[in-house]
Amino acid sequence: MRIDARTAAILRDIAAHEPVSMIVAGGCMRPCLETGDRIRVRGGRIYWPGDVVAFHREDGRLLVHRVLGYFPGRRGWSIVAKGDGLSREDEPVARRAVIGRVVDHRGRPAAVGASRRCRSLLQLLRVALRRSLGPWRSATSS
Repeated sequence: MRIDARTAAILRDIAAHEPVSMIVAGGCMRPCLETGDRIRVRGGRIYWPGDVVAFHREDGRLLVHRVLGYFPGRRGWSIVAKGDGLSREDEPVARRAVIGRVVDHRGRPAAVGASRRCRSLLQLLRVALRRSLGPWRSATSS
């Protein structure tokens, strides 16, 4: 789904006070979330590895992906997220782009277990290694 920045800001403001209902479109979070699933999103101060969050991209897309962790960037710390069904992570997103964490899925509380949080952190470590070795790989592969 595509929304403008103003709509995203309104959703973020509402989610800071009460959960916002959304319908999932797309399969990038399979098997955790399926197309047509109803979720509720609530804003938070911090998002932990393993949390599933809704965020707004600059191109207007509204995405629901899993937080892997945080990366330092030119404008401070950004969230690194990835759809469970995708092979690569998203480009880091500013914290202010996050609308909130999925707190309810199919009418039940959305809980994230310790093993899921650990897997997310391991994925973040792989991303960090790949990015740090990126220039070295390209220089040695030619």
